[in-house]
Amino acid sequence: MTRAEQMVRDMLGRHELGHAFLVEADQPETGDRVMEKLAQMIQCQEGTGCGHCASCRAFAGGNHPDIIRLSRAKESYGVAEIRSQLVDDIGIRPYSYPRKVYMIPQAERLSEICQNALLKTLEEPPAYGVILLSAVGRSALLPTVLSRLMILPARGELPTGEGISREARTLFAEKLGRMEYMDIGEIRGLGEELAKGGLPAAETLLLWETYIRDLYLARAGQKERLCFPEAEEAIRQQALRLSDEALGRLKREVSLAKERLKSNVNSQWVIEVLCLNFRQVLTEAKEL
Repeated sequence: MTRAEQMVRDMLGRHELGHAFLVEADQPETGDRVMEKLAQMIQCQEGTGCGHCASCRAFAGGNHPDIIRLSRAKESYGVAEIRSQLVDDIGIRPYSYPRKVYMIPQAERLSEICQNALLKTLEEPPAYGVILLSAVGRSALLPTVLSRLMILPARGELPTGEGISREARTLFAEKLGRMEYMDIGEIRGLGEELAKGGLPAAETLLLWETYIRDLYLARAGQKERLCFPEAEEAIRQQALRLSDEALGRLKREVSLAKERLKSNVNSQWVIEVLCLNFRQVLTEAKEL
């Protein structure tokens, strides 16, 4: 259980639940998952997210009448979307349950205009209204918005690369930082070079996950939490160019590489393919 879930469970137990929260996570998927768990817990008839009551069953079936997940048509939310899905809708009383819960995933995608449109609702929601925002960090949110939110930390147990030598970590960060400038010949055999530097394939994939985490943190302006501070500028530049879709693709490539290792595929080939795919993602982002 994350600290965010424990905090909400305690508030429910004391009957002191607030009205507006920010689920602060390291990655969008973590924030999304925890936010959904909190919405289920808040509406649960047991106050625990039991999974068995009528509310939990409705939520699991994707047809809960009083849990609303905001959607957006483009990269960022539009003012009309915020008003129609939340600001105007929250005035309608719950259909079946005591509360009405709104979820805003990836709240860093709220423009300044959208955030200002939310201010009054965040400050004075109806007694039955609960608003959950999730975001990677909090730097994208206005101080006026943050002042109306209770922060719920939801950082998952993410890899940090601890236990791997500093020399190997530095070599890895240096290679990924200049990956897009390496030619195919340099990339081929990179798995062997990393292994000679004290970094076998399994540990390389662990650092890949850590590097992707740093890309998310850099996008959120959380540079003080980077695990690869020595590659801060390269990470920042890459993070500015990579979309959510591109970062999701990188994560899938790492997951596929881990499966290949489990299947006893040649480890150096696995790392080489992963590096080539990363270079391709960066190249495509540069061309956009």
